[in-house]
This record gives sequence, C-alpha cells and structure tokens, in this order.
Amino acid sequence: MTSILTSKWNKALETIRTRLPKEGEAYQKWFAPILPIAWENNILTIRVASAEVYEKIENDFIDELSTGLITAFGENVQIKYQFPAKEEQTIRPTGTDGSTGAAALGFATHLDGRLSLETFYPSDCNRLAYNAGLQIIKEPGKSLFNPLFIHGASGVGKTHLMHAIGNQITAENPALKVVYIPAQTFKRQFVTATIMDKNNGRFFAYYHNIDVLLIDDIQELREAEGTQNAFFQIFNNLKLLGKQIIITSDRAPIDLKGMEERLYTRLRWGLTVEINRPDAALRKIILTKKIEEAGVKVPAEVFDFIVAHTKDNVRDIEGSLTSLLAHSLFRNAPLNLDLAKQVMAQTVGLEEKAVDLPEIIKCVTTFYNVTREDLESKKRTRTITTARQMVMYLAKKHTSATLKVIGAHLGGRDHSTIKYGIETMEALLSTEQKLRGDLRHISDNLGL
Repeated sequence: MTSILTSKWNKALETIRTRLPKEGEAYQKWFAPILPIAWENNILTIRVASAEVYEKIENDFIDELSTGLITAFGENVQIKYQFPAKEEQTIRPTGTDGSTGAAALGFATHLDGRLSLETFYPSDCNRLAYNAGLQIIKEPGKSLFNPLFIHGASGVGKTHLMHAIGNQITAENPALKVVYIPAQTFKRQFVTATIMDKNNGRFFAYYHNIDVLLIDDIQELREAEGTQNAFFQIFNNLKLLGKQIIITSDRAPIDLKGMEERLYTRLRWGLTVEINRPDAALRKIILTKKIEEAGVKVPAEVFDFIVAHTKDNVRDIEGSLTSLLAHSLFRNAPLNLDLAKQVMAQTVGLEEKAVDLPEIIKCVTTFYNVTREDLESKKRTRTITTARQMVMYLAKKHTSATLKVIGAHLGGRDHSTIKYGIETMEALLSTEQKLRGDLRHISDNLGL
C-alpha cells in the first residue's frame, strides 16, 4: 500500500467518521476494518470482509462513503469492492433467469440482435432519444446522458432503441458487460434471492459488476418498496463507478406514482426524453421497408391509406400490412383500397381522430424548434412569427376554436390579431413554396 493511498484513505475515513453517529460504533464496525488496495485511473479498490459488510455500506452508508471519497480522491472517484478469496467463491453472479454458472458468469446480454440501429429509423418524433443514444455509444457512462430515461406510449420504439444501443455498444466494446433486463424480471430475481434463497449477496454482486444496465418498463417497480430499494442501491453504485444506465417507461418520471422520492429524484439525474407516436414521415419509411421485405407491390392509394390510419404506434403499421397481404392471398382478393378499408376497420379502426389546438401547438413548436413560451411571448423573430401564424392558420382550418380561444392559447392575443395572422399566412402560402412544404410536413405529422 503506497503512502499516498494510505494518506488519501485516512482523509476519507476522517470525513466519514464526522458524518456518522457520535458514539462511533457504526464507524468501528463497518469502516475501520476496510483495507484500501489500489488507486489507479480514478478507481479506488477497497477490500471488505464480506458480502454482508458490502451490502450494509451500500444500503445504509453510501452517502457518507461517497462524501468521504470525493473529499479525499476528487469528484470523479469510482469505487470497486474486493472480497477475501473465500468470500469471492461464495458470491456468484445470478443470470436474468435466476440461474447461476457459466452463462451467468459470462454476463449474457439478453439483447435481441435483430433490433439494431440500422432498423431504427430516426424522425422528428424520436430524434432526440436517438441522438442521445449515439452519444452514449461513443463513451458509455461518460456523457451527460446518464441515466438516459426514455418514456412514451406502447409501441413507439423505446425497447427497440434500448436494444439497438446495447447491441452497438457490445459490438464496439466487446469487453463491456452489457445487460438488458425487464423490470418484472428484475423484481422476480430480487424476490427469489431474498425470500427463497435467503441470500441476496450474489444478486447484488451480479448487478454491481455490470458496465451498461438497460432496464425496461421501470413503471413495473411501482409500489414494490423492497425491489425499489435494491434498484436504488444498484443505481447508486453503478453511477458512482461511472457505468451507464438506460431506463424506459410508459410514462414520464413525474407520473411514476408509487416510487420512493429518493429513487424518483435519481431517475431525473440525466436526460429524460419522450418518444412520441410515429409521425407521417416515419410511418412512410417503416411501411416502405416492410413492403420491400415482403417483396410485394402496394398501390399508392393503399400505401397512403395505411399511413393515414396507423398513427398510434409502429406495430400497427406492420400488423395492418401483414393482415392486408394475408386477406389478399387467402381470399384471392385484389390488393386495393376497398380491401384495405375492410381489413383495417377490424385491425386499427377507421374512426377519424379530431385534431385539437394543443396538439397543433405541440406539432408546430417541434417542427420550428421553438417553445410554447415563445409563441405566447411578444417576440417577433421570423421563425417565431411564422410558427405563431401557422398555429393560427391550422387552428382556424381544422378546429372549432373561435378566434378568441385561439388568442387565449397564444398569450392572450385579441381576435383582430388572430384574424390578421391567419390572413397573412394565407397570403404567404400562395407565394412561398418553402412555407407550403412546411405546411405539408406539419399536416402529415398531425395526420391531416
């Protein structure tokens, strides 16, 4: 043990001691026996007596330990635990199916190799999440996007993107331990380790040694306090070690009722991003690819009909095409618009969804990369003014909102201002080709 390491460790212990109860029993029992083993590349290796000590520190004293290490070793310190040889033999990693042995020791990724970046198509509805994923792939755990929390409705591509990121990291960094786990499976593993096996040491040892953790459908941990506590410990340790965490959910963090406050705050540490329902541009790309894969020809009017009526999720696009082709084949019926209407009335329904003013505002602000606050403000930059007048025009054309109501949604502007904005947009659309292109793009995204 070098004198520098000893000096730094003693400094860390002094800070830890001051943050523990005055009587010092906790310090003597849990921290005094720890031995610092190595300090290299900002990674501190310490030896603890057993898995019990390791779990106690992670469970009850992680904040004290983190503060001590930052004080002595700096902000970017990472910690690695080491056990005596006998203890190491008793703590085996647990696989995602609860198994132990060679497969678990090999850290099977449980990634679906079919879900790659090549088959995930970026568009306005998912581009931020996609670009964040590309940054994570470059340096897992080192970017600002840690954790990356992706939320959105079912079928919009959250799990696909998660697998794609994991597969690409594995391809570029084969030595990294990348593990995908559905939250329900994680919960089942913890219950099995804690209640049935009465030994969760190997459960924690497995997850604390992962480099990239991909946990799907985190909302499944709501109300499961014990499992939340376990995930909290694992989250803290991986974050401290500079490991990457990616989480998906069917709702935003703020809507995750039943989560502990301390876990809830950690879920928001990095980047929270929503994947929206597929816009028209993405639906066209996906449908084109599926048609190419099927090796069939689809009339343009049928293509447009599928795109117009599969707005909710990606699965509807593939399902509608598959059903349509099956009906055409087995009924020996022509692949035309009449057949598409018959089939899709049963698969996705053909009831037209009315567009509302908030939806128009969201779509326009996304397209022009401005905020709702920009529209409501008095700013008159070209982009903001165009976006504001586009909202006025679309709202008047496609909703039943009065000029007064439209004005209320745009910062309380009076009806004469709204009327002028609509007339201005109509005049510009008659002369500016680019603006007409903007309108087509926004209208497609709204399904108009």
